[in-house]
Amino acid sequence: MAMNMLFPRQEAIDFNGPTIPAPAGQVSNVINPPNGNKIALAIISICVIVSAVLYMMRLYAKILTKQINVGDYLTLITFPLYWVYIYYSYRLSWSPGYLIHEWNVAIKDIPEFSYVCYVATCLYLWLIALIKIAILCDWTCIFASKGQRGFFAWTCFLTCGAVASLAIILFVMDLVNCTPFDRNYNPLLPGSCRWSVPEESIVSAAANFALDALPLILAQRMIWGLHTTWGKKLGVSLIFLVGVIGMISSIVRLYYAVSFYRDSADTTYFFSIVALCTLCEITCANLVLCLPFAPKAIKGFKQTKTFLEIKSYMTSSKGSSVSESREGSGVPAQVAESPRQGSAEKKWFGLGLRESGEGTLYEDSVDEESSLGRGSERAIHLSA
Repeated sequence: MAMNMLFPRQEAIDFNGPTIPAPAGQVSNVINPPNGNKIALAIISICVIVSAVLYMMRLYAKILTKQINVGDYLTLITFPLYWVYIYYSYRLSWSPGYLIHEWNVAIKDIPEFSYVCYVATCLYLWLIALIKIAILCDWTCIFASKGQRGFFAWTCFLTCGAVASLAIILFVMDLVNCTPFDRNYNPLLPGSCRWSVPEESIVSAAANFALDALPLILAQRMIWGLHTTWGKKLGVSLIFLVGVIGMISSIVRLYYAVSFYRDSADTTYFFSIVALCTLCEITCANLVLCLPFAPKAIKGFKQTKTFLEIKSYMTSSKGSSVSESREGSGVPAQVAESPRQGSAEKKWFGLGLRESGEGTLYEDSVDEESSLGRGSERAIHLSA
């Protein structure tokens, strides 16, 4: 995002001095400024761990099912882009840092901060767009049968077009904003910019929120229209409702984008908050993209030789411990407690789901006369 940051220009600029004057009651500290790096680094690290696990689960599930669609090809692009974005998120912590008020930032450090923010924003535009399009492609394959493109499918296609168009428009705006081009990320250079960063942040946050809400609402409508039990509908619905977390991130980003617009002088502070919100938004998008494939990945891992060997070892160790305790208490080792029928372990927390069979989470088939067709049935067998 173009960093058209303004600060008082003087005839003789002290590049080691603060970028803007400190407000009343505050004293500038450019040597060791207070910052929020500890909070920011914790948030970034959590996002990294969650996204890495989710991507691996999706990849493993796809290897097991051998079912590839457009969303999978887009995921192959987003995966490396995400790690480049993570690099710039970490880099911002040392140039000059997160949650630092601009009166605590030296003028000489502004170009580095601007450059990191500019590159990260350009990456974000394409990254979030590709992830959202991949999600919509997956949902179309789940809820719409091949050759039968209903209202939901066409809505997803139109939303994909809107997401791609928004990314292209904002990206072009970033490229042509300032003259000369280097002023996009170096406000110390002479030149001019056409629009401010806060204005573009508000447009981006509001548009992304709207594009998140529509497909999510339609997906819930499709799920609750399935011919199956209420419990299974709730289970599938909760998986897709993870997208609400991403919408909350968009709302928070919109709130701070408006705050940024109202107090655009304190760029380093508000833009770092917006940066953390965008990272959380991308991570939530990864959650929506990969979580539906987690049950299949977990089931597949439980059937691997490694897991079975670990399970056998744990079972034998537990059995040996029980036998030793019985011998010490004088109870015959032959007496063993058989698990009671209907235990929580077999009922999977009372949802009536079984470990074996065709599915992991939602194994019962849908009514063959479902008015939503075979595409909706795949939503119930999503983890099969």
